[in-house]
Amino acid sequence: MEIFGESFIGVVVYGYRGKTQPFLSNKYSYLMEMNKEKTSIREIKQMAKKNLQSIYSFPKTINSLGIIAIKDPEKRKFVLEGIAAIGLGALVIGGGSSDIMNIISVEKVSQNELVGFDFFIFDNEHEGIDVIQYMKAGITPIMPEKNVFSGMLREFNPMKFEGNGFFWNSDSPYCIFQKVVAYTENIKFPEDRRVLLKNITATF
Repeated sequence: MEIFGESFIGVVVYGYRGKTQPFLSNKYSYLMEMNKEKTSIREIKQMAKKNLQSIYSFPKTINSLGIIAIKDPEKRKFVLEGIAAIGLGALVIGGGSSDIMNIISVEKVSQNELVGFDFFIFDNEHEGIDVIQYMKAGITPIMPEKNVFSGMLREFNPMKFEGNGFFWNSDSPYCIFQKVVAYTENIKFPEDRRVLLKNITATF
């Protein structure tokens, strides 16, 4: 049973400067604990999200945390302002300082933190994004339709419970943000959210 990939090591991060505490020693002990306590992937992600909220001082009222990797500064600013307006929080990679509420700029995101995030927006141009690892950690992709994984990625269809992400077909920032809204609308429904997460983690 593949959950987060061969390289996944569970770590709860308590600070910015390398202060970590082992959470689960490796994937196999992780799976044993899951079987023993019947903990769902969603519950694991919820626990990890609480740690991220503490580390980055995100309000507990934020339901979804994202990672933003958009190279164009104007598009990035538009999407970030939209995300903040609908009550989401995010880390933006390499975006410089940000004065937008619940948006925090970072140089990179630690692999140990990935499991706590819910979605990522990637424009195919920004460096430092490993789509495979992100999806193995159960993070919903929001990306252009045309990408190197087009043969494996499909728009989520809640009527058929098929698909594993949300994909825009125009570089307009409005189209990008529309897919963020589509994502938030779908995860309002527990069964849609459960199937989407299942499809994402089973992709690679």
